[in-house]
Amino acid sequence: MLNKKLAKRLKQLREERGLTLEKLAYENGLAKGNLSEIEKGKVDPKLSTLGRIAEGLGISLKDLITF
Repeated sequence: MLNKKLAKRLKQLREERGLTLEKLAYENGLAKGNLSEIEKGKVDPKLSTLGRIAEGLGISLKDLITF
């Protein structure tokens, strides 16, 4: 359930910023496939990965995980 909420929030934020999965992944040293799995709610990401995603979106980690 929590993964699904995070997935929805991540996709929403990424799309609001006009970023593709490829661009967000590449610019933050993440694997596109891993980022895709996070966005689908299929994996439980590490805190460090969430931090890199938040940084790539230009937001705090708190803002990423507040839903």
